[in-house]
Amino acid sequence: MDFFEYANLAQMFLDYGDNVWIAYLVGGLCFAVVFIFQAVALYTIAGREGYPNRWMAFVPFFNTYYIGVCAKKNRCFRLNTEMVSIVLASLEFVLVILNIISYVSVELLLANNCFTYSTEVLYGIEVSRPELITNLPIRLGWAGWCYQYLSYIVTPVNLIFLFIKVMVLSCFFQTYAARRYFLFTITSVLFPIQGILFFVVRNNRGMNYGEYIRRQQEIQYRIYSQYRQNYEPPRDDYNNPPYNNPPQPQQPPQDNNQGASDPFEGLGEDKDNSDPFDEFKN
Repeated sequence: MDFFEYANLAQMFLDYGDNVWIAYLVGGLCFAVVFIFQAVALYTIAGREGYPNRWMAFVPFFNTYYIGVCAKKNRCFRLNTEMVSIVLASLEFVLVILNIISYVSVELLLANNCFTYSTEVLYGIEVSRPELITNLPIRLGWAGWCYQYLSYIVTPVNLIFLFIKVMVLSCFFQTYAARRYFLFTITSVLFPIQGILFFVVRNNRGMNYGEYIRRQQEIQYRIYSQYRQNYEPPRDDYNNPPYNNPPQPQQPPQDNNQGASDPFEGLGEDKDNSDPFDEFKN
């Protein structure tokens, strides 16, 4: 499928229909380079992990299935990754056939001048749009039907293919690039550089993603436990730190009015110490 992506990108810089063979040539060269990177990566991984039938890595469609073989340490939503990759390879084969039919039909229509071109202004730019003529030759009726309606078949099949591809690639990168599996998966789907990313992770040891997560949790727990032992005080039976707030010794109360004058000073004092009721005693 990457071949058609490269070809479509190359056609954006060419006059449609005139030098289309250049687009196919550029697409073929780019596809060959990425395909070789992917094949070498799968072959290396299979040799290290001990998987049989490594020759599949160099055969189109079979190598798509072999991605699932190399990623079988993880499962696609509890489904066997090898079985899911068989479905993926089958859909890839169907899409390639449909795209070839579409390209051939368009080329036949162009060669027989079956298009008329209308010009319209889009965002201030004149755009030339091809329109299929109404009176097609009988022998090209199938090509006209493919040009008009084949996309209604290709689009849903392609969406299903992309969904399953995300599942398989996610399992593959969880196996060989667990730390960055999401980034690698999305990049492989959005851009036709899947083989290069495979080549980058080819020397990594395969692992089960669930076990990887458990190991990371154990490492984090050991780090946290060591931190508590080094920097936190001991705790009592109720997990409370008994020495965080130790009791303070009681201080004697302080007289805040010490040194202030007494407003009732002088009242009730008898300077001569005589009894005021002495005169009534006799």
